[in-house]
This record gives sequence, structure tokens and C-alpha cells, in this order.
Amino acid sequence: MRIAAAGDLVLMRQVGRPAQSLLACLEGAGVVAANLEVPLTAAHSPVRKPLTLRAGPELIDDIVELGVNVITLANNHAGDQGTVALRDLAAALEGRGITALGLGWEPRVREGVAFVAATCVGAAPEMAAVRVRTEFEREERTDDEPGWPPRIHTLAEEADLGRLEAAVREARTRAPLVAVLIHWGVSHVVRVEEYQRAVARRLVAAGAGVIFGCHAHVLQAVEVIEGVPVFYGLGTLLFHYEGPEAAIFPRDSCLALVDVSEGRVVAARLVIGRLDARGEPVRAHPERVALVHEILRRSAPRWMAPISQEGDELVLLF
Repeated sequence: MRIAAAGDLVLMRQVGRPAQSLLACLEGAGVVAANLEVPLTAAHSPVRKPLTLRAGPELIDDIVELGVNVITLANNHAGDQGTVALRDLAAALEGRGITALGLGWEPRVREGVAFVAATCVGAAPEMAAVRVRTEFEREERTDDEPGWPPRIHTLAEEADLGRLEAAVREARTRAPLVAVLIHWGVSHVVRVEEYQRAVARRLVAAGAGVIFGCHAHVLQAVEVIEGVPVFYGLGTLLFHYEGPEAAIFPRDSCLALVDVSEGRVVAARLVIGRLDARGEPVRAHPERVALVHEILRRSAPRWMAPISQEGDELVLLF
């Protein structure tokens, strides 16, 4: 059985199918999982924050047509139109046969895989959330090199992390493989933060068999922990936002394709793409894929999992 996992769906208009669309890679997967960043609702009840998103509920049809059948709503924008709209969105997704995660800690089983979802960034009150503390340590190098950044320390709150671990342990009683969808990291930053790696280790110890990360809108490194692949950041699969900050969003895209047998991951790869002018993903040229591979290696030279490039794919060696 294959799991296809994507990062962020910034879905705000009907999905197109450009030539060489990356979306064709979703075909044949038993589970297609993604993070829906936009509340698809008829409600106009924005919460008070600098940027709120919204699109019409008719776009749920596009999610169905893509074959996406597992959605996490635990993120910093799904609740932009308030609690009622968020709950209604979850119900509408479920009504179309899509498993909606992230509103509470309850694991859900889909095609023999137990899913757990949570966010570490910008949670609404209804969401499964792990709070994270940030501290800064001044570096001596700043004395000789003005502007050198401080060392950043991040630590997940133990009580919240305990709830997430408990959800993973419960999920493990329901299915042989547990997949965690987690919204974390820093927007537009390739670097994997200290807390992300620490949380990943705790989740693997609790029983997670694969971890899919999102939020940063960039691709982040991949690590293998005790045989478990951790995709720290899967970037953006669809990007329809056209506001004033759209120009700063990176254009690399990807899908994680994970093959599962007898309750464990036996093969995994990233298919790399680029977002076209309409924010739709197309398959990337091998030269671009080589550059993406280099960026990921340089971001985590001590622990990045070994990867082999095959055309526009990065194949995990583990």
C-alpha cells in the first residue's frame, strides 16, 4: 500500500492540471494526506489577525477529485473564519468521505494506517496543539562579525508533548502503522529547528512509523530515526494566494511517496516539482532537483538521511 503525502494546500480556486502535473503522482495511492491551510466556507467571520484566508466550500470538490482522503486542519489558518466555520469544514470533509484530523487528539484509521495530527504553530483553541518555547543565546562571534545571529533554542511544552505521545500510543493499538501529520517549523526557513528533531524522537519512541511535516512552505531535510523516515517539511503542493506577500513564497514543491508493507515503511521517495505561475505543481527539471538535494544536504550536513537522485525523484536510502 502506498501513502502519498503533501505539505500545504493553499486552495483558493479550482485546481488546474498543467502539462507534466505533479498531481498525477497521486494516482494509485491508497492514502493521500495533506494539510489544508484555507477554511473552505461560506461564512465571512474572520478572526482578528494580520492575515486571514477563506475560499468557497465548493472547492471541497477539488480535494475529492485529487483523491485526497486524509486532511489535517491543525494549522495556523484553518481557523481563520472562527470556531463554527472550522467545525463545519471538518463535518463537510467527513461528509465527502475525507478523514479530517487535528480537532482534538483522537487518532483515526484510514486504509489500515492510524493517523494523528497536531500543530506547533498558530493553533486555534479547538486544535491539537503543542506549545513551544523559544530562547536566544548570544554568540561570541557577534563581537567580530556584526549581525551574526544568536543561537536559537526551542523546547516543546512537556504537558502538550505528553498528550501527543499518548495519542500516538493509542493509535498504535488501532493499527500496525502510525503516521503523524505535524505542522511545525518557521515560515520560509529551510533550517529544522531544535524542537522539531526532539519531538520527532519522542514520537518515534511512542510508536510513530512515519512523520510528515508541513508549514514552512519550503522543503526541509529528511531524517531516519530508528528506521522511521521523518519528512520535516514537504513545502506547498498548491498555492493560490495572490496577496501582497505572495512574491516571497518559495516555488519548490514535492510529494512524499511511501510504500508500506506489514506495518512498516519499506520504501520512500520525494518527487520534486515547481509551482507554475498559477500556483499549480509541475514536475521539476533534474538540474533543479539536484539543487534542491544540495540545499537539503547543506541544511543538515550531520544527520540528513542518505538520498539518491533518480531523475526528478530523491530516493531515500534506508
